[in-house]
This record gives sequence, C-alpha cells and structure tokens, in this order.
Amino acid sequence: MNLVSKSPKPRRHRLLQALVGAVVAAPLGYLFGGYLVSLEEAGAAVSVDLSWSDVLAVALAAMMALTGLITLLMSLSRRALGRQINPEEVRPATPAQAVFYAQNGFVLFLAGVMMATPVMVPLVFAPLSPMIASAAMAGLIALLLIQTAGNIAIWVRSDEFMRRAMGESAAISFAILQGLLFLWAAGEKLGLLPQLTLWDAASIMMAAYLVIGLFITWRRGLAS
Repeated sequence: MNLVSKSPKPRRHRLLQALVGAVVAAPLGYLFGGYLVSLEEAGAAVSVDLSWSDVLAVALAAMMALTGLITLLMSLSRRALGRQINPEEVRPATPAQAVFYAQNGFVLFLAGVMMATPVMVPLVFAPLSPMIASAAMAGLIALLLIQTAGNIAIWVRSDEFMRRAMGESAAISFAILQGLLFLWAAGEKLGLLPQLTLWDAASIMMAAYLVIGLFITWRRGLAS
C-alpha cells in the first residue's frame, strides 16, 4: 500500500514549514532555559551540571516530541492530513493513511520522551535517589519495548519506496558514525582527544540519524 504522496511538495512549501518550525522551536528553547534558571535559583539543580550532550539531547527530544505531537493531531483530521500528504489534490486521507501517520507520530513522540528522560529526571528530582532512578530506568525499558513494536508496525505498513529510504538512512548513518567514532576513540587512546561518554555518543548518533534521515526523505520527495 502506497502511503506516500506521488508528487513532491514545492520547495516554497518546505521552506514555509521550516520557518514555522523555527518560530515554534525558539520560544520552547527560551522557556526551557528559563526553567533551568529557575531550578538553579531555587537550589534544585545545583548538583546537576548539564553537558553539551545533555543540551543536544533535550533539543532533539523537544523537536521529536513536538513533531510527533503535531503528526498525531494532524492524523485526527483526514481532510487536513490529505492536504498535508498531497497539497495538489483536494481529497481526504484514507483511514489506512491516518493510522499510519498516527503510528509515526506516536513513535516519534515516545522517542522524544525517552531522549529527554535521562536529562530531565536528575534535574527535576535532584538529588536523585536510587529508587527514582530505578523507576525511570524501568519506564525507559517499557517505552523502548513499546516503541520497538511501533517501529515494526510502521515497517510492515510502509511501501517499498519508504522502506528503501529508511534503510538508506540507517545504512548511511552507520557508515558515517562508525568511522567517525572509531577515529575519535583512536584519538582518545593516543591522548589527542578528550573522552566521550556513551551518552555523548548516543546524542551524536541520534542527531546524525535525524539529519541524514531528513535529508534522504527530502531528496526522495517524502518530506511532509
């Protein structure tokens, strides 16, 4: 079943979406910065030192959660979703397309929540107790299982064109990241580069995968 628009959107439409995304993301970043300042002033985040990977992870989490939520809301209106899929044809989306986009939005929203949890939980519950940390970890494991099931469902519903794009995104990301991370690890062993934590590597991996995935979907005319 082909759930992809047959004709790519005009470049002007994509630029408008990027502008709207930037306008929405800017106040979110400002509000999050203000929230961190308020935590520090209240003494709740004195013992928490945010690294560059923490900031990157929260920014990625906000983008994924917001995009997933918008996609979920869009899937509730088949008429609006139909215009989003193919603006050149005025017809509502099919029930299968609505379910497909709802699944995508849900999985993306879960990814945002999972990415933000390891950073936000120590901030909100500082000093972090072992019980809360264990509960957060258990929640992450449960969300990972749910997200994995959702990704499998998306793969089953996708057509060959979209599966190829997803496979290319994963393959290119792996090819680039495994080389770069190897060189960085070699630089660490030689004492030439600072050490990266697993969380640093995970944040870099997610950022690279999103950028590469967006580029490939845009090139193939799948960006919505």
